[in-house]
This record gives sequence, structure tokens and C-alpha cells, in this order.
Amino acid sequence: MNKELLTIEFRYLDKPKSEHDCECKNKTITIGIFDTLEEAISEGNKTLNVLSKTFEVRSDDKFKLNHLFGSPKRLVTNCCYPTKGIQFFAKITTLKFDDLNETVNETFKAFDRYSKFIKS
Repeated sequence: MNKELLTIEFRYLDKPKSEHDCECKNKTITIGIFDTLEEAISEGNKTLNVLSKTFEVRSDDKFKLNHLFGSPKRLVTNCCYPTKGIQFFAKITTLKFDDLNETVNETFKAFDRYSKFIKS
């Protein structure tokens, strides 16, 4: 079973703890977990509309189901034109849920295959 995770990471500077430090910070927030990529894209684009009220977001910077080579566009960022030095990275990531016992068994089978390969 797969789900789609929509997050936004903010990267920004804060007051350093000492004179010689640069206090680079980041904070990632989860917007939601969705059953389909289409739902995540729709909610992601709504989120970008909210961000566009505060940050510079180009009109063509949207999540898309079909982008380069037919792949989905899963990352939208303002890193090339940050607002007051603040960057954001809006990202859709596929979460894969697998059965634990099956996964453990497969890893041992893979080790056995590898061992036979090395001995041959």
C-alpha cells in the first residue's frame, strides 16, 4: 500500500548564538498524507496558493501529474528567488507500507542469493 506525503521545509537564518556563528535553521511541517498522487497534487497546489500570498511563487511553479518525461513534478521551491532570504521546499513523497515479516524474509532470501553468487 502506498500513500503520498505532502511537506514543506523552510530554510532561514536566525540570530547566531555567538558572534562567529551562522545560525542556519530549517523547519519541516507536514501538510497531509493522501491516498492518491492526484489528491496530494491538488492539496499541494492549494498550499502553494497560500504561500504565494507571502512568498514569490511563479505561476508555473505548480505540482503536476505529468511533467518532464511524463514523470510527476513532486518538488516546488523558491530557492532561486527567496523572499527575505527564506527558502521553501514543498515536496510530495511516496510512502510505501509493506508487511514487516515479508520484508524481513525477503532480506534473508537476498542474503542467501548473494552468498550463492559469491561462492560460484
